[in-house]
Amino acid sequence: MMKITGILKKEEIREFTRKDGTQGKSKSLFIEPQGSVYPIKVNVSDVDLKVGKQGETITVEVAVFPYYIQDGKRKKAFADFYIPNKK
Repeated sequence: MMKITGILKKEEIREFTRKDGTQGKSKSLFIEPQGSVYPIKVNVSDVDLKVGKQGETITVEVAVFPYYIQDGKRKKAFADFYIPNKK
C-alpha cells in the first residue's frame, strides 16, 4: 500500500455495462501531488466514498496495479517510482 497526498482536482463517476449485461459504476479521483506536473488517476471501488471537496488537500491509501489495454485486453505493465532531487 502507498499513500498519495495532493490536491483533489476532479472526481468522476462513470456508468458502464458489464459483460453479463448488468449495470455498474466506477469512480475515479484525479489527485495532483505537490511538485507534480500531472495529476494521478486513482480508481475507487466504493462509489459512495467521500474523500473531500475539489481543491482540498487529501491523503488516500492506494494499492498499485500497473496495466495497459491492448487489443481490448488488459496487459501487465511496469510502474516506475522515484525520489526527485531537491534543489
